[in-house]
Amino acid sequence: MRKIKDFIKDKKIDLKKLKEFGFKLIDNSYYYHTFLLKNQFKMTVKINLDNSIFTEIIDTETNEPYVLHLLEMKRNGYSEKVYKEYSEVLEKIKKKCFEDEIFKANYTKEIINYIKNKYGDELEFLWEKSPKNAVVRRKSSNKWYVVLLTISKRKISLNSDEIIEIINLHNNPEEIKKLIDYKKYFPAYHMSKKHWCTICLDGTVELKEIYRMIDISYELAK
Repeated sequence: MRKIKDFIKDKKIDLKKLKEFGFKLIDNSYYYHTFLLKNQFKMTVKINLDNSIFTEIIDTETNEPYVLHLLEMKRNGYSEKVYKEYSEVLEKIKKKCFEDEIFKANYTKEIINYIKNKYGDELEFLWEKSPKNAVVRRKSSNKWYVVLLTISKRKISLNSDEIIEIINLHNNPEEIKKLIDYKKYFPAYHMSKKHWCTICLDGTVELKEIYRMIDISYELAK
């Protein structure tokens, strides 16, 4: 079987939808079988829990692997037809069985769940040029109360080019002054430093404290 690279980048598996689609769990991997070009080829898709995906096409007449569809420079009319049906199967699997996973940090995922469960609000991705940045609005006022960003540590005055996820939260100016220590709490990145602060979502501030600050930010967004 051949591994497909970057096919499901920034996606996460929905195991329930995999099963609904027709995948079967065998030895900790999910398998799906279908036929192409009126049963001339059998296509197998294997998906591992680490999001790696493998495919194989077998010529049903010879029982031999078929690979011409993968050789872009050598595709002719026939192999192009195989490639077209093969690609359609993969696109359908991606659409039906995977969800977007823009944010990777466990803290960020926990925060998104907290907001969804407590306030019923969803992330909004407003900037086409910054697809890994999102905001959350309070429904009653349409005002932002959470901003999630993916940036370099250097952007918040830390001496590193490591890419991290951060959260910007609204608070009272007096409280913001007390919080800023350039270790746990930073002046807000790309927002009013008087009314907002930035927290790195890497464990430096406990989730319970971040939840408390989200609640404050939500109240201030009336």
